[in-house]
Amino acid sequence: MERFSKEQEDALQLLSSLQKLEFWSFKDLQQLPAGLRKLTSLKILLVNCCPAISSLPNDALPDSLEMLDVYNCSEELKQQCRGLEGTDNALEFPCTFF
Repeated sequence: MERFSKEQEDALQLLSSLQKLEFWSFKDLQQLPAGLRKLTSLKILLVNCCPAISSLPNDALPDSLEMLDVYNCSEELKQQCRGLEGTDNALEFPCTFF
C-alpha cells in the first residue's frame, strides 16, 4: 500500500478519542494520513520501518501529541524530525529517531 484511500482517511477521522497510533512495516507507504492534525486526542505517534515515508503531513501534527518516535525510516523523515526540534515551533515532547 502506497497511500491511504479517501475512505480510510475519512474513517481515521472518526477515531476522535484515539490516543496512540502506530505505523509498523509499511514498506511501500509513501505518506502518513493527511488528517493526523484532526486527531485531537492523539498523544503518541510511532512510525517504525516505513522507509518510503519521506516527510510528515503538510498540515502538521496534532497539538495534543506528547511523543513522536521514528525508527528505521527514511533519512528525509529523520531530518525533518531533527529540524522540528530546532525551530521556534520546537517539539515540546520527546522526538526520537534512529
